[in-house]
Amino acid sequence: MPTETPKPISSSDVPWEEWSDIPRFTTRYRHLTRTVLGDDYHVGVAIEELGPGKQSVPAHYHIFEEEHVYILEGTVTARLGADSYVMKAGDYICYPAGQKAGHCLVNTGDTVCRYVVVGERNPNEICVYTDTNKVLVRPLGRRVILDLAATRAYWDGEDTGLPPGVAPPADAVAPEPPVAPKGPISEGAVDWHDDGVPGSARFGGRSKHLTHAAVGASYRVGVLIESPAPGKRLCPTHYHMLEEEQALILEGQVTLILGDERHELKAGDYVCFPAGRKVGHSFLNSGPGPCRYLMIGERNPNEVCVYPDSNKMAVGALRTRDDIFDMSGLRRYWDGEETPG
Repeated sequence: MPTETPKPISSSDVPWEEWSDIPRFTTRYRHLTRTVLGDDYHVGVAIEELGPGKQSVPAHYHIFEEEHVYILEGTVTARLGADSYVMKAGDYICYPAGQKAGHCLVNTGDTVCRYVVVGERNPNEICVYTDTNKVLVRPLGRRVILDLAATRAYWDGEDTGLPPGVAPPADAVAPEPPVAPKGPISEGAVDWHDDGVPGSARFGGRSKHLTHAAVGASYRVGVLIESPAPGKRLCPTHYHMLEEEQALILEGQVTLILGDERHELKAGDYVCFPAGRKVGHSFLNSGPGPCRYLMIGERNPNEVCVYPDSNKMAVGALRTRDDIFDMSGLRRYWDGEETPG
């Protein structure tokens, strides 16, 4: 794995790639995460464009991967199971892993729609295509796709040793109760939450947690809109040992604090913070007006987060409120133990 700290990039500098195997299913995209990290990433972030009359992909759902879409420009129809929703700029939808409702985007208008796609990357993914009754089994190979109607019983074809005419026990699988899929939400309908330290000259602003508003507390990747106040940050400089973080600037003037470096960012700029890269990062609103950026972050209950400016460490795996420690308070393995000679 590369050890250098990734630098921000402008999304406009990333060449468009086109997926156009089939005329009806044609998109072009800029894969921001792959541009920065190659194939060594947990969560992929891409900007896609869908032209009039085109469909993004065949309708499908994922068993293990969570997906998110945030509309930047234009309108598009989101199919979700038997329902359809018209989405416009600022709208957001989350497709939780295991939500058994086929989803895709269809551009039924006459202008191009541009959106951000966020998706987990799981080598063991199982993907079901609902319109055609197929299933992709990625552990067997990227293109191993099976007909869901071609089912077999567990003991079919096996030499069971049973007497002739005696059938083996039938497979007994209780059907899962249907769960209503989660539709899209509008960014404007989500309340701002005040962040930072009240009265602080350095930390203050607000945020909107789109994923929590859309699907509640059960998610693995959080998508937020953060907006530090002018001259302020929302959080101290930090880095994550287990969680990957990414940001896409939407508007305003933002300074990325990255260790000892400072990077001036503008709308369309993107940066990724891989898990385990030991360089603190934070975002400062360095302009006179508002700024907004999409913050995309994994959610790992065992996370270890380090705050280098104050030499602290948060250890989430302890599952206690008192989980932030002074890193200068080191102990040796045998300290305090009874170790008679």
